[in-house]
Order: sequence, then C-alpha cells, then structure tokens
Amino acid sequence: MLKNLGELLSMGQMDRFYDDQVDLPLEAGEDTARGFEPNEEWLEDAEPQLQNAAMKAWFLSRYWDPANDTPYSSDAGGYIYIHGGPYDAREELEAKFGHLVTEEIIEKSAEDLESEGIYEWAPIHTEPDYDLAFELEISARENPYQGLTERISEVASLAKQDLDEPKAKLLFQLLYSHLISALEAYLAETMSYWVDSEQKVFRRFVQGYKPFQDRKVRISEIFDSLESLKGDVEKQINLLVWHRLDSVMPLFCESLEIERPKIAELMKHVLVRHDIVHRGGKTRDGDIVNVAAEQLTELQKLIMEFSDKIEKSLSQRYPETAP
Repeated sequence: MLKNLGELLSMGQMDRFYDDQVDLPLEAGEDTARGFEPNEEWLEDAEPQLQNAAMKAWFLSRYWDPANDTPYSSDAGGYIYIHGGPYDAREELEAKFGHLVTEEIIEKSAEDLESEGIYEWAPIHTEPDYDLAFELEISARENPYQGLTERISEVASLAKQDLDEPKAKLLFQLLYSHLISALEAYLAETMSYWVDSEQKVFRRFVQGYKPFQDRKVRISEIFDSLESLKGDVEKQINLLVWHRLDSVMPLFCESLEIERPKIAELMKHVLVRHDIVHRGGKTRDGDIVNVAAEQLTELQKLIMEFSDKIEKSLSQRYPETAP
C-alpha cells in the first residue's frame, strides 16, 4: 500500500477499504495534502481490479459518511452540509476518471462505495484542526480518568434538573450521548498518554495497527518515515472511532498489554447513542428514543466499572515509581 494512504482513509471508511484490500504498486500514484492522487498514465493501462482499488482510494481520501462530521437537524430534514455536498460517488468518479476507465469500472467502484448504504457523501477536511492539535496533550497518567469522572459527575448533576417532559426527554438523550463521548475521550487520551510515555506501547501500537502494517516504504525514505511516525500515530489515535469498542479494544489492550474488559453491555448503549446522534433521537423505524433515568444511571455505572477495570490493569502493568 502507498506510504501514507492509511492516514488519508479514516474512521469506518478505513475498515471498508481494508476488508477487500488490493495492494497498489508505488507507481500507482502519490499521497498529497488533498488525498491520494492516482497516476493517470498508470491508471489507464492498469488491470480492472487495480483501477477499482485506486479509484476507491482516491474517493475515500476525499469523502466520507456525513455522520462523521456533519451537523444534523431533524427540523431541517437531515444533514446540513456546511462544508459542501452532498456528493454522489458515481458523479465524482465519472468527473475524475471518465476519460481514463470504462463506464463498467466506474459503476463497479460506485457500487462498492455504496455497499454499506451511504449514497450522499460529505467532504473530508484536510486542513489542520485546532482542537485535534491540542486536545490529546495529556501531561499526567491520571488525567484521562479524572476527566471521565468529572464528566460523569456533571451528567449526574444535570440529570436532577426539574424540567417539563419534552425538555427532560431531550436532556436525557443529550446526557446519554455525552456519557459515550466521555468514554471515547477517556480511551483516546489514555492511549495517547501511554503511546507518548512508553516506547514499548508505542511500538506495539504501530505493529498492531493495520494501516501501519500495510505501509510500504522505500529504503531511501526510512529515516523520514521514522521521524514522522510519532505524529502519524497521534493522528491515527484522533481518527479512530473510539465508541466502536469491538474494533478498538483489541488494539487498545494489546498495545498496553492489559486484560480486555467485557464490552457486550456497553455496546448495547452505543447502539442507542447512534440513534440519538445520527437519527435525530429516533430509531430506524422513526420512534422517539426515550432514555429513562434508570438507563442513564446504568450507563454511568457500566462506564465506571469499565474504566475502573482498565485503571486497575494499568496500575498492575505499569506500577508508579515512588518519589
């Protein structure tokens, strides 16, 4: 795979691309600040399978599911494409590659991209994000856990507000979703701290993270690649979808060499959170997601038990040195 393609494919898109991965030769193209750019001469003469892979790499380095970073308003009838769009995969592929490949290849690539039900795409932002640049600067090992407990305490306090029923329903939805976000932040910040603090954790993360496994680097580029690797790892930690516990916890626990906590009960809540965040608080069938006080309390308890187990494992694996 081309040197930096793993950086350009993000979140769920990365999973889809690597599921049916085809290795592209170095001459297939190059990575740019805007995304993967195929070599047109190579593409025109390439085998159909390689054409398909290169075109999807081009598209997925520029467009993604609007659920990742696009405001949603049920009043407005859906996503608000403040950064442009929505974009259609067939139209974008045709405009870019119509003069180089057959209509059949374009249709196959578009079908692959739409195979998980995404038909309207949002642009990926390649400009540096100020918040992402600073939010994972964790100076002490206890900071992620402290931040999590503070968020949970805030949620518990806000849940006691005396509101009328419509406002209370909305508040509980928001608090429920916020608890999952707090857990995501805890996991990302914990991973960031230990990758930065322990060289062996950093090494295991790089060895275990599939996009890094699949990189191919020229001998002449090895030293430049090593120098940029630290920043690449931080970027990937930011891009990981941390509420996908089934996907991230194996990497998290193997990198840290700790026991993997059970996630089955938490994942049930993650699915509810998806309806709140991405369907405007409604289920797939259009029913309102009603979050009861008991559900909120249960989720708080599960998150604390989950994080406490991680903290206990970390204390055993990396005991603090007495001053």
